[in-house]
Amino acid sequence: MNSILNTILLQTQVATEQATSLKFEVTVAVIAVIFIGIVGYLISIDRKLSKLENK
Repeated sequence: MNSILNTILLQTQVATEQATSLKFEVTVAVIAVIFIGIVGYLISIDRKLSKLENK
């Protein structure tokens, strides 16, 4: 009975660690997508301003 409880506890700990790792990866991915979007937006604004300056 004790070994079954230890096994369940170990599985729970592993699942918790995997969930924490997954949350970290998702957070990094979301921040990366936001950063790429901001950079793309700034590049498009720069191109539009360059066109206006040349006119």
